[in-house]
Amino acid sequence: MIGTVIRTLIDLIPAQERGRAGRYAVLAVVSTALRAASCLLLLPLVSALFSTTPADAFGWLGALTAVTALAWAVDTALSRHGFALGFALLDRTHRDTAERVTRIPLGWFTGERTATARRALAAGGPELVGLVVNLLTPLLSAVLLPVALAAGLLVAAWPVGVAAVLALPALLVALWAGNRISRAADAADARAHSALTERVLEFARTQQALRAARRVDPARSAAGDAVTAQRGTTLRLLLLQVPGQLLFGVAAQLALVLLAGTTAVLAVRGDLPGPEAVALLVVAVRFVEPFTTLSELAPALETVRGTLADIRAVRTADAEPGAEGAIEVAGAPRVEFRDVTFGYGGTPVVDRLSFTLEPGTTTAVVGPSGSGKSTVLALLAGLHQPDGGRILIDGQDATALPPAARRRLCSMVFQHPYLFDGGVRDNIRAGDPTADDAAVDRAAALARVDRVVEGSTPVGEAGAALSGGERQRVTIARALLSPAPILLVDEATSALDTENEAAVTEALTADPRDRTRVVVAHRLGAVRTADRVLYLEDGALVEQGTPAELTARGGRFAEFRAHHERSAAWRVGRETGSAAPA
Repeated sequence: MIGTVIRTLIDLIPAQERGRAGRYAVLAVVSTALRAASCLLLLPLVSALFSTTPADAFGWLGALTAVTALAWAVDTALSRHGFALGFALLDRTHRDTAERVTRIPLGWFTGERTATARRALAAGGPELVGLVVNLLTPLLSAVLLPVALAAGLLVAAWPVGVAAVLALPALLVALWAGNRISRAADAADARAHSALTERVLEFARTQQALRAARRVDPARSAAGDAVTAQRGTTLRLLLLQVPGQLLFGVAAQLALVLLAGTTAVLAVRGDLPGPEAVALLVVAVRFVEPFTTLSELAPALETVRGTLADIRAVRTADAEPGAEGAIEVAGAPRVEFRDVTFGYGGTPVVDRLSFTLEPGTTTAVVGPSGSGKSTVLALLAGLHQPDGGRILIDGQDATALPPAARRRLCSMVFQHPYLFDGGVRDNIRAGDPTADDAAVDRAAALARVDRVVEGSTPVGEAGAALSGGERQRVTIARALLSPAPILLVDEATSALDTENEAAVTEALTADPRDRTRVVVAHRLGAVRTADRVLYLEDGALVEQGTPAELTARGGRFAEFRAHHERSAAWRVGRETGSAAPA
């Protein structure tokens, strides 16, 4: 486990800090050697005190003082290098992990991996900065000091040294076995804790629905189940820690008995003077102490190992290639799908899909649920890469573009909008951070959200302070502010009433920027203003053409249009409460 942590730390330390890491390692070894020397100097010091010339002890006392002072100086330098490495580790870890998350394909983010990414990004600053000084330094000292003492004992009293050498592997094996017993329980506890966090957050977010369904009792919810699971795994963890602690405790006592017994035998046989025997007993206790430190640090080491494993999982996840170069788009681009195939988990959602979006046109994508409409937008936006086929933007393969350049090409309005905690104006300006207030006001006016902007309303977490329609209009204003030459709209009017739907549809049409627009819609308002319609079914393109052409053709789009026109004509009757056509 220690080796895994050290290897991960070496991998995370920036290249420019490798020299400092080497100096840190040398200082750690020197510090341990000085600590061992100060302990072993007790042997001649005590021997001199009880000799016929006790004044000789002053020389050994001076040596002990000099070694102790030098050890303090080395430890000071060691701490300075340790904190510097900690800050370098923090900087690289947070920067690289956040950058990697933006390049990992969205299909990687399963529920478990999303929790892993969240833990990696939330790794605390003090935890990472103090990792080297507060954990790695004591660990190295606890591992190296018994080895140095055993080597010194081989010179000072070789039988006791041999006993120490024999005790070393036994203590390490006992410590390893105890940790291994509880590691599986630690992993289960971590998973249960992660599940509990997710369920508690879900329980808090869904209070409106739970109260409406009379399911507010935590014991009857998924949060209650998660609490029960967490309690069970915690109990198992505590129970499994007991045999590990007992195993190590017995091994430590046996090692101490072995060293003390060897010292006693030497003293009884007359091979070792009494004062030196007492000093050796002190050294024997000092030999066993670091293993107790290792045992106490094991839980913290396991926690750090889990944190570093989360960081490593994100940093080593497959990422989209960072191609070099850029793309020059003068105005609205021409976009082409050529035999594009894509699926989630191996099941195709779109299969050999081909169509062309002409520059500056508005294309409506319609079809039944599950036909692949939103997937087409995600592929256009670069959120997913095709499993087969090509997407061309002004003749250039989109997958060959750098991720940053690809993102600059598209602005997207999602079906379920998300707002960042802050002001409405700040959320709109996220579409173009360089935009001035006048440009923000124009985008807000187009999206009919200008009155909300004037009120400087804070949107709250995830936009909770705004209505569903207001949240949607803020995201539309954000998209309209963006200078991206491709505008993608996924059910932008789904949360709006008829009046606001017409206003927003007009705003998207009146957008002054020269763009190629693609709109996924179930309502006819957005379809009527489109230059072209793509009708998808089961991931395949069934029909395409202008709205008038497809209506006259009498195919699937005509059925879709007729169905929605009939639905719009239905009203609820006053007397019976039943639905009836108007």
